[in-house]
This record gives sequence, structure tokens and C-alpha cells, in this order.
Amino acid sequence: MAVESQFCSETQAIPVYGSVTGINDVGYFTNTPQENLQQISLLHQNQGFPFRGTNFCEGGSSVSNRGGHFAPPAFSGSLAALLEKQRQEIDLVLQLQNERLKTILIKESRQQHDILLQRYHSKTTNLMRQKDEDLAIATKKTMELEEYLRGMEMESQKWQRKARENEAKVAELKNTLTQVRERAMEAESETEESEAEQSNKSVDCKLCFSKRCCVVFLPCRHLCSCKPCEGFVGFCPVCKSAKEASMEVYLV
Repeated sequence: MAVESQFCSETQAIPVYGSVTGINDVGYFTNTPQENLQQISLLHQNQGFPFRGTNFCEGGSSVSNRGGHFAPPAFSGSLAALLEKQRQEIDLVLQLQNERLKTILIKESRQQHDILLQRYHSKTTNLMRQKDEDLAIATKKTMELEEYLRGMEMESQKWQRKARENEAKVAELKNTLTQVRERAMEAESETEESEAEQSNKSVDCKLCFSKRCCVVFLPCRHLCSCKPCEGFVGFCPVCKSAKEASMEVYLV
């Protein structure tokens, strides 16, 4: 009974190969036990295995033929070996499919990884190129600013030098102006003194040179004699012209 029950449970989901009606994509029977039995009979006839009996697991507990006798032990052993072989082949196929799927997944993963690396490498290259260009522009601007600052510094030094030169010239001009003013003042004072002396000399009597002139000779109109000396001369002591008349004047 235990053998019969085990056989009945196995025949309800027997893995096989080939195109057989009632087998799904995974390789298992999906029909009723009676239909599965017919499929197994046809499969074994095609593969050269002897098979007899038509009612497997009727009633759910026995394996018998039409006469009510049990199936031969040799057939049971060959069927078990066939099922084991087919199970091993299915396991091998599944293992191969798993390995193939794993290989495909690894390949796709590597391809995606390479694509990502290439994409990021391209982006990184573009960013580095942009940064290099920005750095070159900044370096150029820095050099231009440094050159401009050097030019401004040289210009500032030039103007400072000119300012110092102008300050020196201004100081020299001030000194010169001061000296000129001093000389002008000295010359003015000397001129005033000389004019005073000349004025004093011009009002002194041209005859005695001791008294002031107070008599004008006519017609030459020269003030050239004092009152006491006027009576002793008949001509002008300045222009030597004859004196026709004289006139006394009073100087303030």
C-alpha cells in the first residue's frame, strides 16, 4: 500500500521531455491521473519501454490492470529509473538555464557598468576641460591685472618724481623771488637815497653850494641861486645864458 500510494503521488506530476499533450512549459503533467497514465503509456511506447495496465491509482490507493493484478516489479523499477533520469535531466537543464541567466545578467551588468563609466568619464572630461578653460581665463585676467598694476605703479612713481621736481622748482622760485624782492627793496632804498641826494643837490645853490636855491633866473627859468649870490652873477650858472631878470620863490 505504501508503494502504491507513493507511485500514485508521483504519477500526478511526472517530469518528461518532448511535445506531449497535457504538459506545461515547466515539464509537468497538468491533466487528470487517467490522462497522465495514457500520456505515460504513449511516451514509453515511443521510447521502447514495455508498458501494460490502464488504471493507475483508480480509487486513489492501488495500482492494477484490467484483471485486478499488480504491475510487474520490473516495470516499476524501470519506471522509477526513467523518472529519476528525467528528474536529473530536468535539474541539469534548470542548472544550465540558471547559469546561462546568470551569465546574461553578469554580461548586462558589466555592459551597464561600462556605459555608466563611459558616461561619467565623458561628463568628468567635459567638466575638467571646462575647469581648465576657466582656470586659463582667470590666469590670463590675473596676469593682465598684474601688468596693469605694474604700469600704474610706474606711472605713480613717475608722477611722484615730477611732483618732487616741481616742489624743488617751486622752492627755488620762491627763493629766487625772495632774493629779487630783497634786491628790489635794496635798489628802491638806494634809489630813494640817491634821489634824495640828487634832490638835495638840485636845490642847493650852484654858486656857493651851501644854501638852498630860492631865486629863479629869467628867461631860462632855472632855480639855481640863493638870495645872497643872485646879486653877484649876471648869467645863469646852469645854462650860462644872460640873466635879464630874477624872481625869488619860497619852497615848502
